[in-house]
Amino acid sequence: MRRIRGFTMVEVLLAMALGGLVLAAASALLVTLAQAWANRPATRDAFDAHVNGVAHFLTAVLEEATLPAVTKQGDQAVDLQRPVGFSESDSPLVHFYLREAPPLFVWPKGVATRAHVYLYFDDREGLSFLWFSELQELEKNDEGRLEPEDEDELKKTLISPFCSEIYYCYYGEEDDGPDDIKEWEIMEDLDENVQTGKYRVPAFVKLVFRWEEEDLVRTVSLAIEKLAPTGLEEEPF
Repeated sequence: MRRIRGFTMVEVLLAMALGGLVLAAASALLVTLAQAWANRPATRDAFDAHVNGVAHFLTAVLEEATLPAVTKQGDQAVDLQRPVGFSESDSPLVHFYLREAPPLFVWPKGVATRAHVYLYFDDREGLSFLWFSELQELEKNDEGRLEPEDEDELKKTLISPFCSEIYYCYYGEEDDGPDDIKEWEIMEDLDENVQTGKYRVPAFVKLVFRWEEEDLVRTVSLAIEKLAPTGLEEEPF
């Protein structure tokens, strides 16, 4: 007989508190580095510090990705979705959910909570987060997911104006079997299944930062599988 075990309220509150501390520390690091960059002499060391700070911040934020309270079967902590205003002709964006957003996510009601976040790259502006909070006025889209009524209600937080390129890293092909030899592949665009039209979530994103013809490369992993917010899991026999 299988037993279902959940976390206690104390464990849940402790996990949320620790997660909040991690996000706060990562945000403070990014803000400090941004201020140092703005006041810097034009040196390579300042550029290195900025790139490292951005990579650490993204890693900390993605590690806090979890499933929202209302999910569909098969939903993952990190997936691919199109935010409002993105048509079927647009590629989806890396999407994840944060119960407690970092302090950089500020809106009129204070620091955001229950935020849906999209990783957004523009070759003119750099790397940003598009996001909205479940506390905003939302409506269901064609897929039954909640989203703002208009793209103007999406918030935008700039992460780095020096991010000049983004690549997606996959391990093997989607239809590889357990006995197939797999290799890493780096792609400029998300991997799309031609037959189904569905996109595959990458294992890593590779970010290229450029300043005065100097490039630095960082990779950030995407933690795909996470437990549901209830913390329920089946124990083995």
